[in-house]
Amino acid sequence: MSKWQNPPKHAVGAKRRRQGEEVFSTNPTMTAPFPIDHDLHCHSVLSSCSSDPAMTPQAILDFARAHGYTCQCVTDHLWDAAVPGASKWYEPQDIDHVRASLPLPTDPQVRMVFGCETEFCGGGKLGLAPENYGLFDFIVVPPNHFHMKGFVRPESVNTEALAADLLVERLEQLLAFNLPWERVGIAHISGGLVFSEGDGPLVLRLVDEARIRAVMRAFAERGAGIEINLACFGPHWRDREDDRLRLYRLAREEGCRFYLASDAHHPTDLSVVPDRAPEVVGLLGLTADDLYRIPHAPRP
Repeated sequence: MSKWQNPPKHAVGAKRRRQGEEVFSTNPTMTAPFPIDHDLHCHSVLSSCSSDPAMTPQAILDFARAHGYTCQCVTDHLWDAAVPGASKWYEPQDIDHVRASLPLPTDPQVRMVFGCETEFCGGGKLGLAPENYGLFDFIVVPPNHFHMKGFVRPESVNTEALAADLLVERLEQLLAFNLPWERVGIAHISGGLVFSEGDGPLVLRLVDEARIRAVMRAFAERGAGIEINLACFGPHWRDREDDRLRLYRLAREEGCRFYLASDAHHPTDLSVVPDRAPEVVGLLGLTADDLYRIPHAPRP
């Protein structure tokens, strides 16, 4: 079996018990460390939030090779022109636009993967049409770009409690899509954009446990990856450690697999994975058994 396939996880959907920081896994023989050898969410110059001429696929690959990665995914922002209702910001970032990065540079050490970060506005409004899922090897879906008021987040959602309810509701709604789930990543669930004008960590604390467990169990069963976005773990994040890590811990207990992401928009941002991942991965108690890999299987 290729190291880039996801073997059946021991105890998918089965909870793990915790005492303090120690994890009692149902697979005690799996002790290999969680590999910090990939970055599955970053943006090139083609993303409007980057527009940095230095952020080329070759520059991204050079960083990955220098840091011993085995996989690097480029995930520019995307709104498919086949889906009505793009915002003015998203409108220019269609499929033809993001495909301008192809062909990606190649390397014998680093698998370069063509992906995208589309948008989910709730209900049935996903910024990528089903007939175009197969154009991408990896599809990153953010459930919480709540800074986009009036587009992703209703104006009426104006407290931490309402934002917490909306976050889990969006994750529940996402499950209704017939996505190629083994090639899907759920982006930055601990991100500050969930309620940028207020207390983001409080939002994460207020998410209903039973509902989020059910959602994460479903993601685990479908083979989706849960993103550990290292851009979300800036200075002093450990002041709110329990809040910041809460959803990841619940996801792990429900059998989810995880991948690392820089969400980089500029070359200097790429370093957050090697700089911050060891601490976060260690606190979560992740091992190689918790690792998500983008399958090599042909796209449908």
